Formats: sequence, C-alpha cells, structure tokens
Amino acid sequence: MKSVLALMFVGVVSFPFLTGGLKDPLNPLSHKQVKPLDAYMTKTFSFESTTSDQAFNTESLLSNIKDYVEIPDGGTPWDVFGETEQTPYSYEDEDGMEWNGVRPGFSDSLKALEGKEILVQGYMFPLGQEEKQDLFLFGPFPVSCPYHYHVTPNLIIEAHAKTPIAFSYDAVNIRGRLELVPKDDEYNVFYRLNDAELIK
Repeated sequence: MKSVLALMFVGVVSFPFLTGGLKDPLNPLSHKQVKPLDAYMTKTFSFESTTSDQAFNTESLLSNIKDYVEIPDGGTPWDVFGETEQTPYSYEDEDGMEWNGVRPGFSDSLKALEGKEILVQGYMFPLGQEEKQDLFLFGPFPVSCPYHYHVTPNLIIEAHAKTPIAFSYDAVNIRGRLELVPKDDEYNVFYRLNDAELIK
C-alpha cells in the first residue's frame, strides 16, 4: 500500500513538470500559488516570505556560493545578482485565481552591466530532456531536485544559448549579453543571458 501511495505521489508531483505546467511557487518559472510541496521538501524561498526572510535567505545562500563556484578571470560574481531586491506581489485574475510572485529591484552595479557581455560560472538547470539545451536556467548551485531549483529568484539566470549547449553536472563558464527583466509576471524571471555560449 505504501509503495502504491509513493508512486501516486511521484506521479502527481511529476505530471505538471512533464506537461510543461510547472505550477509550483518555488519554481522560478511559475508564479501560480498552489498547495506548496514544501511540506515534503526543504524550501529555501517562498513567495509568501517577508522581505526580511528573503534577505536572510539570499544572505545565507550568498555565503555558501564560494564552496561551489569560482569567479573566472574577468567574470561577474554572483554577489552582484544577490543585491537585487525581491518585492512580493499578488493579484486575482478574472477567473478568481490568486497569483503570487516577486518583482526585482536592480542595484546600480547591476544596471551598469545591462546590455553588456558578461562571464559567469555556475550550474545548468535543464528545462528539457535533450542532451543539448538552448534554453536553461543557470545558477550558483548544483541541481539537487529535478523539479525545482531551490534558490531565490535573484540568483537564477534564464540562459538563451547561441547554439545548444551540452548539459553538465559540473560548474561551467557561460558568457552572454545580460538583459534585465523588470517585470515578468508569467515566469518571474529577473535576468536573461542572451547569445549565451560555453567558455572552456
């Protein structure tokens, strides 16, 4: 009986991911408020967190980044992205569904990088099942869960590759043109790295 319940739970959890729904508030590609899975998982961020909670979470994450990535020569440190403020918002659509998310408040140092080519070391979070990814999430920590990237939204970059990049579990150096996204209520993306390419 327990194994049947476990399989049912896995099916329920994986269905939105496999169908492209991605409707979990912990997922940076979703902002719809559903019953959170954090009853079963350790969470690092919730859109219902207070501003002070978010600041604590980001500070805690930033202090651990050095254990996972280095700053490549001429590279941009993740601390610059961590300076982005996260302001919670919510609204109700015409169907009566409540939606929650966060919007960014960019620092002057990050605004100075917009439109420029930057180099960042981090880990890929694939959004498809292909070996090579032309669209993926990029952050300072390795993937620990196939369904969620458990970091705050201000530490996630949406990367658009110039040519598809082979997925790697190891930290990689990615270079691309930074685009700041002041409002993306559909996916809550803060940054895009356009024409991204792997740098050996």
